[in-house]
Amino acid sequence: MIGIVKNTLPGGREMNALHTLKAASERGLQGVLFNTLTDISATLDPAEMQAVRAEADRLGVRLSANLGFLNPALPFRCQPIVDAGNGDLEAGLRRLIGLAADAGIHDLMFVVGMIEERFRSDVFWQAQCDAVAALVSRVAPLLRERRSRLLIKTHEEITTAEILEIIRKTGPDLLGVAYDPVNVVCRMEDPVAAARRVAPYTAQLHIDDAVLRFQDGGIRRFLAPVGEGLVDWDAIFALMPTAFRWVETHIGQFAMPVFDPEWLRAQPGIAVEEFASVLAMATAFGDRDIPWDQTKPADRLPQTFEKLLK
Repeated sequence: MIGIVKNTLPGGREMNALHTLKAASERGLQGVLFNTLTDISATLDPAEMQAVRAEADRLGVRLSANLGFLNPALPFRCQPIVDAGNGDLEAGLRRLIGLAADAGIHDLMFVVGMIEERFRSDVFWQAQCDAVAALVSRVAPLLRERRSRLLIKTHEEITTAEILEIIRKTGPDLLGVAYDPVNVVCRMEDPVAAARRVAPYTAQLHIDDAVLRFQDGGIRRFLAPVGEGLVDWDAIFALMPTAFRWVETHIGQFAMPVFDPEWLRAQPGIAVEEFASVLAMATAFGDRDIPWDQTKPADRLPQTFEKLLK
């Protein structure tokens, strides 16, 4: 099953929900992952959301959605959820879980934060992860009642080991994984090794590719067409054969100061063999120019569809 993130569709940012479903269906895709629930209904109107669900059912297109940031330790990151709860983050989360379930969406993806969140000195990273686990545990009865689950994304700021620890605290019936291989290299994790760790909990697999290049005293990630980057997709597909595949073009070219002792101390769980594997990826790319325009992610879509839909 292959779908697409709404904003990845050419012109998707400007499309309403019904037009998005039509565009995805015409491309032969089986799903749309909306960037927020307000992309389905700007006012979170239940009747509007039901109408979108009915059209999705008619077209045979699966609905999914992103909650955005969910981090009770940094509530300013979670403003849309706070707004949904009239100023209360937990109330907003409960409301969105219920609205999504009524619209047939039972897997809701979220991210913990931005890459800089990991290095904050006012609210330590571990405290942020603990706050996420505590919030998920508090809404556990609602999730079970609605037969729903939250999916924590392997975003640039979090390691797979930290995700697994949050799952251990909450339970895999409440929290699963949206695995995004091009992000784990930002935490010096090998994409296949990371996939092997999270595979038992992974419900979503996000499809894009990247290369790494040495520069600025470290390495930097650049995005690449699927099949021309560092991700061993055949190996990952074999590890996650039932995960729903979402096409998502990324835009961030993150720099990792991999030889900076202070940066390394902020992530003591780095495995030596995976650190070496990621550096080897940068060595393999060498000092070549980046041939893909990083400002035009849609240019990578034809090759992605060719690989996935062949």
